[in-house]
Amino acid sequence: MAKYERQDNSETRWLSFRLRNGQSIAPAKLRAGWAAAAAVPDISVRREDIESGTVVYALYGPSSLGAPQVAEMRMRQFLMDEGYTFTMGTLGARPGIRL
Repeated sequence: MAKYERQDNSETRWLSFRLRNGQSIAPAKLRAGWAAAAAVPDISVRREDIESGTVVYALYGPSSLGAPQVAEMRMRQFLMDEGYTFTMGTLGARPGIRL
C-alpha cells in the first residue's frame, strides 16, 4: 500500500531508502528534507509497504534535476543529522541523465 501519493506522474524516482526497524519519518518532514536536498520545490515522496512489513521511502523530482549527486549527498546528510539509521541505493548511471 502506498502513502504520500505522488502528484505528477511525469516525475522521476531519484532515490529510495529504508529506515532501521522501528523508525519512521513523517511525510511533512520527509518532503521538507527532500525539497531542501533537491533544491527544487516540485518534489514528492511516497511510502511503500512491501513484503514482510518492510517500508521503502521513494523520493521523486523533475527529470531535469540539476545536480542529482549533490541532492543524494544532501539527503543522506539530512537523514544522518536527524538521527536515522538507513540504507539507501545510489543513483548510479541512468540512460539520458548526466550525473
